[in-house]
Amino acid sequence: MSIVRQLLWGAVRRVAADPKVQRKALNTAKAVDKKMTSTADKVVGFAADKDPVREVGRMLGKLMSGGDNKD
Repeated sequence: MSIVRQLLWGAVRRVAADPKVQRKALNTAKAVDKKMTSTADKVVGFAADKDPVREVGRMLGKLMSGGDNKD
């Protein structure tokens, strides 16, 4: 293992052991989980509303735009 790699791993271990960094990582994970759950609920709603096999373009367009207005 090269010296640079050893130094980098040592720095990563010290940072990861910091309680402040651990709290920030936990808060970030919670925010990402909330957003992913919200997005999954939107996808389920869009799939139930339309047949995603036939209307893939419209479904993805609505999903990407964040809107669910009816055309």
